[in-house]
Amino acid sequence: MYNLKPKKAFTLLELIFVIVILGIVSSIGSTVIAQLYENYIIQRALHKVSLKTELAANQIVSRLTYRIDNSVIVRRGAAIAPLINFVYGDSNTSTNQILEWIAYDNDSFSAQARPGWSGYCDTTATRTANPNTAIVTPGSSLSFTNTVIRNLSKNTSGTATKSINDTAVLFSVGSNHNGIADSQNPSCYGYNGDNSCIHTIASRANNTQLTTTNAMNAPINISRHYKLAWSAYALVPVAPADGSAMSENNFDLALRYNYQPWDGSQYNNASSATLLRNVTSFKFSSIGGTFRFKLCATAKIGDSSTTNVSVCKEKVVIR
Repeated sequence: MYNLKPKKAFTLLELIFVIVILGIVSSIGSTVIAQLYENYIIQRALHKVSLKTELAANQIVSRLTYRIDNSVIVRRGAAIAPLINFVYGDSNTSTNQILEWIAYDNDSFSAQARPGWSGYCDTTATRTANPNTAIVTPGSSLSFTNTVIRNLSKNTSGTATKSINDTAVLFSVGSNHNGIADSQNPSCYGYNGDNSCIHTIASRANNTQLTTTNAMNAPINISRHYKLAWSAYALVPVAPADGSAMSENNFDLALRYNYQPWDGSQYNNASSATLLRNVTSFKFSSIGGTFRFKLCATAKIGDSSTTNVSVCKEKVVIR
């Protein structure tokens, strides 16, 4: 015969309390989880757009570092203007301006112990050389320069591969070339067909001598120091790849390269690469030897979200 003893159990009231407490805990937990996930996707979007903007800004810096003095211009439609004391935010500027400049060939200049081009011109030998279109540059290894240019200019956009025959020599002779005050007017660098500030190279005579299209024994301005350039660069606002309407605060920023204004080619028929998408602002200024720019971009928080995050990067390039 079994001895049945009463056992303790939860009362109905206690069960109700437990259920209520579990409901409160679960609601708090789901809110915390949802908030954590929301913070995660926001931070992910910020990190992504910040990284892309930083990389694009660094690309711009690396090319502007080797810009030729006085060759930097701003295109306002068909017109060009020198970037002299141009302050970004100026109400007189038009939207989506194009920044363009010529950069010297630092890649072959500093890539080996004996530079591809020395930057030194023997003016006496140059003026008396035969033929009189020669530029004598001791200490150079011009065959190496030719190799570097050919390797860097290879592309898949249909633009022809370049060589040392596509280069130009820019002499450092102060602020006047053939009567043009280029310290205030960069038009003599070939942007508008006038290349009187530069000497277009026709060929490489040997490893230390270039042949130019200009007669070098004429009374023209040459000096012991020069820079060799094979490409101009342009930062061009273009229509967004996502199909949205292009505006002052919505565009992609493209880099144009592998073209020579001194030979008549311009940025609109050059090689192109997209530096940054969904750009909301690209402003710049230049005072003396200091160049400053601000680049801003935006990104969606999640693929289907209509909310955006924005990041701005500001850089200073000092000569």
